[in-house]
Amino acid sequence: MQLSKSDYMLFLKHPAWLWIKKHAKHLLPPIDPALQARFDEGHAFEPHAEALFPDLVRLGFSDFAGYRSLTSLTSKTWQEGAKAVAQGRYEDGPITCITDIVSWDGDGYVLTEIKSSTSAKPEHTFDLAFQRVVLEGAGLPISRCEVAHVNRDYVRDGQIDPKDLVAITNITEAVAGQIENTRTWIDHALKVAASDTMPDAAPERARLKSYDEWLEIREKLDPPLAPDSIHRLPFINAEKSSALIEAGITSIDAIDDPSVLGKSTRRYLAARAQGSRTIDRDALDRFLGGIVYPVYYFDYETTQSLLPPWNGTRPYQQVPFQYSLHIQHEPGGDIEHREYLHRDESNPMPALLKRIREDVGDVGSVLVWYEPFEKSRNTEMAAAFPEHAAFLSNLNARVIDLMQPFSDETITDPAFMGSASIKKVLAALVPELAYDDLDIKEGASASRLWKDVTLTNPEATERDKVYADLVAYCTRDTWAMVAIHRALMA
Repeated sequence: MQLSKSDYMLFLKHPAWLWIKKHAKHLLPPIDPALQARFDEGHAFEPHAEALFPDLVRLGFSDFAGYRSLTSLTSKTWQEGAKAVAQGRYEDGPITCITDIVSWDGDGYVLTEIKSSTSAKPEHTFDLAFQRVVLEGAGLPISRCEVAHVNRDYVRDGQIDPKDLVAITNITEAVAGQIENTRTWIDHALKVAASDTMPDAAPERARLKSYDEWLEIREKLDPPLAPDSIHRLPFINAEKSSALIEAGITSIDAIDDPSVLGKSTRRYLAARAQGSRTIDRDALDRFLGGIVYPVYYFDYETTQSLLPPWNGTRPYQQVPFQYSLHIQHEPGGDIEHREYLHRDESNPMPALLKRIREDVGDVGSVLVWYEPFEKSRNTEMAAAFPEHAAFLSNLNARVIDLMQPFSDETITDPAFMGSASIKKVLAALVPELAYDDLDIKEGASASRLWKDVTLTNPEATERDKVYADLVAYCTRDTWAMVAIHRALMA
């Protein structure tokens, strides 16, 4: 049974994932639209990285027969004098990999992995270490290992220039430091893949009381497990209340070192220990007293792309294409709704800014949920469009974060599940108002669908339906803020 690079990376996440792929592939979760969109972004970036290698020969395969013959085709390509090969396949006994780019630099072969991130990540070291073991076992001495990734500082100005868009980070030393561990993990992975029994999917570390205890046990395992960037306690940096309860951890007292827990988990455990909703009334009154009428309940929806679609934008820049605005001019007064949704492939920001200036007055509080997001968008747009800078600066100065009483624990409730997200808070405070009736229920889907019907496939038959759904979703976000504000004042 062969072990590919993707098999190996699954093993590092958890040996059970590798076993399932080899013995029960139907149990693997399907690729959802959001993940597929990220894959598509990465594939669109590859040609720009490949363009840095002018003598590149691109191979690859389109079916299983092509995959099986790719190793011999790769070998033949090198024998014929290639200087650089993309999507070649290499084998060393039971281990195999398809590489993004391998090139000859006169001293040895350079292994270049193309990643759609804006920097070289720790997990890239394990990825390239596996490839290096395979290639050197196949007779190709590796002189350098590098990651070709997105230059976060690139700003589009006309046609995209690969030399400006792509950055390369040398990680040869880090990869070399993982080679011996990689050989050990490969041996263990091959045993897992060949086993008739799936490894324990809930290993002992899920039941440990402290992170230090886990670190101590990890060092005694044979073979050793991968570093923390791959293996993590299941309740760290995530909202994992059910896992905590199953592990017998129902209060912070059960954790020797609470600092290893994510903020949401600590909030959840603290609220659960209280047993019911708690409110610091003085703190809440101070917060509410700072809100000045007219009140503007405001929310952006944004799009981001690896390849910046408009001049003046950067890779992965969050570009607003829509906003929803509910306005209440006085306490207890009527509420009006205004909105903007950009509906063509031009840069949304100029038209959106023009409309905001018409809809938002010069005085009154601007209520948002998680102020760093909206304020950062305003700051970015002010830099790009200085004629709006004074207005946006004033707007930011008036922003009040309606999430604050929940994130700073002025209000706690086990029903929040440790989260200060608008959906968790809304479900607890205003349960009759939800998102369940909407076809778009969260921001990532809104971003992906807008980009799909506006930039990628503007002739899509579902375009009008998507736009209607976007309006409904963004409107619900600001109406939810209205409802939560009312609940806080009750």
